[in-house]
Amino acid sequence: MVTENKITLLNEEFENEKTGEKIQGITVIVDGKLKEVMDILITQNRYDNYTEIVKEALFEGINVMITKR
Repeated sequence: MVTENKITLLNEEFENEKTGEKIQGITVIVDGKLKEVMDILITQNRYDNYTEIVKEALFEGINVMITKR
């Protein structure tokens, strides 16, 4: 079975201990083709780790979404 375009995201909820506010969190499972692409980016010394890649991709993607509207 080919899972080239599959991504696994887990939605979590956390509670701020001081305020009691509930905050959403997301876990990204880095595996398969996604891992292969991220490993290439790290090997090319463009990023140091998966977290940096996800952070930039998230901000770039949100900027594109905002400018399209």
